[in-house]
Amino acid sequence: MNNLAEKKDLHELDKSIDIELEKLKMKKKEKDEIMNALHQYNDIKDATQEVLGRLAILEGVTVAEMHRKYNLLESD
Repeated sequence: MNNLAEKKDLHELDKSIDIELEKLKMKKKEKDEIMNALHQYNDIKDATQEVLGRLAILEGVTVAEMHRKYNLLESD
């Protein structure tokens, strides 16, 4: 194989690697966004459970009763 052909092959390989790298970066960005959303969801869920627990104490009922009162799934 001559030098020019080798350079062309290397250039094509370099372009292919760059394209694959960009795809991987996009997948990581998407994964990071999903993880962020899950963390936010869990923070909100935790705060909601704390509020429900305090309301249950104030009303003298169980948290399960508060879930039923507000039509919430007890597993949420």
